[in-house]
Amino acid sequence: MVRGKFYITKHALRTTEIILSDYIHWLRSKIGQRKTLLAYATALIRDDEGRLLFQRRSDFAWWGLPGGVLEIGESFVACAKREALEETGYHVEPTRLVGLYCAPQWDVRYPNGDEVQQFTVALECTLAGGHGQIDRAEVVHQQFFAPGTLPDHLPPWYAAMVRDSVARDVLCQNGAYFDPPIIGDSVNSYMPELRSLIGTAPLIVAGAGAIIFDDNGRVLLGLRGDDHLWGFPAGQMELGETPAGTVVREAYEEVGLHIRPTQLSSVLTGDALHTYPDGNQVQVAGARFLAEVVGGELKPDGYETLDAQWFETNDLPPMVPRHLRAVQMALGHPEGGQFN
Repeated sequence: MVRGKFYITKHALRTTEIILSDYIHWLRSKIGQRKTLLAYATALIRDDEGRLLFQRRSDFAWWGLPGGVLEIGESFVACAKREALEETGYHVEPTRLVGLYCAPQWDVRYPNGDEVQQFTVALECTLAGGHGQIDRAEVVHQQFFAPGTLPDHLPPWYAAMVRDSVARDVLCQNGAYFDPPIIGDSVNSYMPELRSLIGTAPLIVAGAGAIIFDDNGRVLLGLRGDDHLWGFPAGQMELGETPAGTVVREAYEEVGLHIRPTQLSSVLTGDALHTYPDGNQVQVAGARFLAEVVGGELKPDGYETLDAQWFETNDLPPMVPRHLRAVQMALGHPEGGQFN
């Protein structure tokens, strides 16, 4: 562990071309090995005895959990199911959101030198069929372990996922895990350099937004300057930032409020590509938090947000579709932890 990042020096046993997804192969061909945010889905697969399935990977000298990087147009559920089948031979059904793992302490450098800040959605899954046949391009062995007898050499993010999954069962811990707020540097954003390399091509971006209700149940929305639709404070993550940090930063930048994220309401992606006025195409891997106001003064910035108002939830203005969906999900599932 160096400066909060997990570095592996073991050489890959297979060529990276074999194990890279189509999206990553294309992206790396454009941006090289520089650090970037990538969206993943990880499957915590339990058998009938409650044991968790681990696999020994071919590219690292460690045990891990099945999962991988999202493809364009793919949801977290679809990614977890695809990766589980490809890597383990099992059909799985995601049942619960364990948490979202995206802090710099989970950063990873692959054996070929590629650097990543993860935006990893961990989903608990049940077995739904299959025959347990491993993909030897990525996995050399797999085995079910009881929670008290975990394999050695477990990377810290996988250990945290197992911890949080067990805590919800044994300790009756409520709510999906999320990393505490760490705010990045929006002034020196990494996105302009990334766009200079890939142009306007579709890109999976990590983002976060804050759904803020007042004591009367009204929701805070801002009139966006780009598409003139209403939405809650939200934006793209910066390197070194956590999703909770993104919403704290964006709420202050856009509407002048200091907020505290209190619950991970939902993680959603896979909707139709969004094209910004400048032509940039994105698929948003979005974390939506419930949050409370702890200070500041409601004042839109006049650029990203032209106006800001509290709205009754049964009388909402024209909204960004993915924001409307997230608000409806928060209202329909106050317990949080929703995913797609």
